[in-house]
Amino acid sequence: MAATALAIDRITINDHIIHEAREAPLSRTSTLVLRSADGQDTPLPEELQQVLLRALASIAESGEVTIGRMPPELTSTVAADLLGVSRPTLMKWAHDGTIDSFKVGSHTRFRRDDVLHLRTVRAQQRAAAHNALRAFDEEHESLFDD
Repeated sequence: MAATALAIDRITINDHIIHEAREAPLSRTSTLVLRSADGQDTPLPEELQQVLLRALASIAESGEVTIGRMPPELTSTVAADLLGVSRPTLMKWAHDGTIDSFKVGSHTRFRRDDVLHLRTVRAQQRAAAHNALRAFDEEHESLFDD
């Protein structure tokens, strides 16, 4: 713990930690475990591993990381930002049932889990479309001049 300074639940990241994060052999197949003093390994849950690996990757890339908890209910502006769409697009999706919403007074709100799920689904759809385009390109390589 010598490399970090804790102050009111804040962790200061110094140049040495950034260097160590950049040198860490991180990959999508990395697995994190807790090793006790007696050498016993306890695997971490997959979602927690992903949070920690992403934090390490952020430290390695930019030298900083912010971790916070998102509230269970999101405003339309925050939800739209998370989804990478405009607020009018999000409201259209809510109206046509693409994502559930509810009212708090006159304001539309979205459940955090619904927004994060839709974000994951959209990312998977983009990846599938990208892979299909690459497969099409490879299949019809002779038709395209570079």
